[in-house]
Amino acid sequence: MNIFALAGLSCGISCFILALFTFVYGKLKIHRILVVFNIAVAIWGIGCFIVGQSKTEELALFGWKFAHIGGIFVAISFFHLVSVFCDLRRRNIILFSYGIGLFFLYLNIFTNILINKTRFIFNSLYYNKVTLPFCILATFWFLIVISGFFELVKFLPLSSGNRHMQTKYIITGFLIGFIGGTSTFLPEFKIDILYPFGNFGVTLYSFIVTYAILRHQLLDIEVVIKKSLVFAGMFAFVFGVVVAMAMLVAHFLGGANNLLSLAISALIITFTLRPVETWLINSTDKFLFQKRYEYKQILKAFIDEVITVLNLDEVISSTLELLGKTIHPYTSVVFILNKVEDRFQLYSSLGLEDKNITFTSESKLVSYLKKSDKPAIIKQIDGITGANPAVQEEMLKLKAVLVLPLKLHDDLIGFISLGKKKSDEGYTKDDLDVLLDLARTESIAVGNAQLLTEAAQAERRAAIGTMAAGINHEIGNPLNIINTKIQVFLTGIQRGFYQNKSKEEVIQECEAILNETLSQSNRIADITRRLSNFAKPSKEFRPQLVNISEEIDETLAVLGHDLELERIKIERHIPSDLPRISADKHELQQIFFNLIRNAGQAIEGTGTIKISAVSSSNGKVHIEIEDTGKGIAEDKMHRIFEPFFTTKGPTKGTGLGLSIVRQLVWRNKGEISFKSQVGVGTTFILEFPRGAEA
Repeated sequence: MNIFALAGLSCGISCFILALFTFVYGKLKIHRILVVFNIAVAIWGIGCFIVGQSKTEELALFGWKFAHIGGIFVAISFFHLVSVFCDLRRRNIILFSYGIGLFFLYLNIFTNILINKTRFIFNSLYYNKVTLPFCILATFWFLIVISGFFELVKFLPLSSGNRHMQTKYIITGFLIGFIGGTSTFLPEFKIDILYPFGNFGVTLYSFIVTYAILRHQLLDIEVVIKKSLVFAGMFAFVFGVVVAMAMLVAHFLGGANNLLSLAISALIITFTLRPVETWLINSTDKFLFQKRYEYKQILKAFIDEVITVLNLDEVISSTLELLGKTIHPYTSVVFILNKVEDRFQLYSSLGLEDKNITFTSESKLVSYLKKSDKPAIIKQIDGITGANPAVQEEMLKLKAVLVLPLKLHDDLIGFISLGKKKSDEGYTKDDLDVLLDLARTESIAVGNAQLLTEAAQAERRAAIGTMAAGINHEIGNPLNIINTKIQVFLTGIQRGFYQNKSKEEVIQECEAILNETLSQSNRIADITRRLSNFAKPSKEFRPQLVNISEEIDETLAVLGHDLELERIKIERHIPSDLPRISADKHELQQIFFNLIRNAGQAIEGTGTIKISAVSSSNGKVHIEIEDTGKGIAEDKMHRIFEPFFTTKGPTKGTGLGLSIVRQLVWRNKGEISFKSQVGVGTTFILEFPRGAEA
C-alpha cells in the first residue's frame, strides 16, 4: 500500500467515524450538516484509497469518479455548515450551490465529460487529468470554500466566550483539512512538485474537531461522552487485570492455571473497581466541564429569554435549561408557592427522581429562606456560613448543596435548588453573585406570569358578569314555563276542574307536566353546565384532540345573549370533516370567547360575525373570525396585543383579553394574526397544527 492510498484510507475511516458519532449523538441542524460534510469527505478518502491501490487505468478512473461523488459536496456542505454556525441568512446561495453540485454529480456519474483520462505519476499513481468542465467545478469549489472561511474570520471577532473558542477550533481544523485535501489537486493540474499525501491533513482535521467536541462542547453532548469514556475505561481496566493475572500466573507457575488467575483477578477487581470508577468519573468531569462561564452573558441571556415570557411553564423550563447549560448541576429543581394550600410544591426539575416533595410554611428550609436574604448552602462559601443542620437535612432530600430564594416584595414565592456541579468544583462567591441576580430576575418573571394568569381569570369572571343578565333571561324562560304549568294544574284542582275526570286522565295530565318540567330542568342544567365549565379555571394544561365546531357551539351557547343575537347575525362556515386539533379545551374556549365577544362589541347597530375554518395544505387548521365592526385604526394596530391596552374605554375593558389570547394561542402551538380596516371590520386569523388522530 503506497502513502497516497494510506492517507486516503486514514481520511475515509476517521471522517466516517466522526460522521457516525455526530449522527448518533448530535440532535441539532448543524449536527446533521456536519454529518453530510464528513460523509462527503469520507467518500473522497475511500475513492483516493481505491486510486492508490489501482493497478489499471480503468480501476483508477472508477476510483476518481467515486472520490468526486463526495468531493463535489465537501465545499458546499462546508459553506452550509458555516452559514448555520454563524447564523447567516444564505438560503438562496446554499440552494443554488447544491443545485450546481447535483449538476456536476450527474456529469460525474452518467457521463465522461468531467473525468475521462489519467496519467501515470510518481511511478505509482494513475492521476486524473483535468477537463474544461472539471476546471469550472474546481473554480466554483475554491470560491465557495474561500467564502466560507471569509465568513468564519469575519464572525470570529464578533463571537465571545465559548463560542469564540469554538470558532477558533473550527477555523483551525477546517483550514488544516482543506490545505491537506486541496494539495491532492495539484497533480491534476500537472503540478508534480510534491507527492500527494495531503489527505493526512484531513485526518488531523477530524482529531481537531473531535477535541473541540470534547473540550469546548461543539455538539453539547458532554454527558454522553462522559458515560462512554467511563464505561470504556472500566472495561479496559477489568480486561487488563484479567489478562495480566493470566499471563503472570502462566509465567511464574510454568503453565496456565485459569482458576487461580481468575480468583486473583476477582480479588483485585473487587477492591479496586470502585476507586477506579470514581477516578474515571472525576477525571472525565473535570476534562469535560471545566470551562468557565461568563456571568454577564448568562444574565443577559436569561433576561432576554425569560423576563419577557408571560407563561409560567416557559419561564421555569427556560430557567432549568439555562442552569443545565451553564452550571451543569446534577440536580436543579424549582418550587413555587401554592397560595391556596399554603405550601411550596415542586413545579419542575432535572435530575431529581422524587417528584412528590413539598414543603409547608413551617419547614426549616422555608423559614430560613423567609427570614434571611441569603441562599441556603451546605458548606461555607467564601465567608458565607452554611445553613444549620435542620435546614441541611431538608436540603439533602433534594440532593441540594445550594438553595436560592425567589422573593417578590419581600414575600417568598418559591425557591431554586441546585445540586453539586458535574465538574466536582465547589460553588464560589462569584457563582453566588450571578445566581442571586438570576434568582431576582426569575422572581420577577414568575410574578409576572402568575399575575397574567390571575388577570386572565379576572378577565374571565368579568366576562361572565357581563353575561349575567342574559343568562338570567335564558334560565328564566324555562322556569316560567315550569311555574306556569304547575300553577295552571293547581288552579284547576282548586276550581274542581279535575273532579269529573278519570284517574287515568289526571295521571296523564300529571305525566305531561312532569315531562315538560324535566325537559326544562335539563335545559337549565345544560345552560349552567356550560357556564360552569367556562368559568372554572383549568388547573393544568391538558391538550387533547378537540373538535373546532363543537367548541364554537359551546362558546356561542355561553355568549348568546351577550351578543344580542337580534341585532348581530352569526354565520358559521365549518365543514363537517374538519380535522381535529390538539389543544386544551378550556383554553381554546377562552380564545374563541374573547375573540367573538370582541367582535360583537366592535359592531355598532346591526352587523355580522362570520366564523369559518378550513384545513390548510400546510398541515394546519385555519380559522377566521370576521366582524363588520368599526375596525382598528392603523396607528393602534401594533399595540393591540399589549397587556392593558384597550380601545374600549376604562369602563368597558381591562385590555388584557387579546394579550391573554395570544399567550394561550402560543401555548397551544398556534399562531394568531389579524387584518383590519376602519369602517369595514376586523378579521382575526388562527392557525393550529392538525392533531394526530388515534
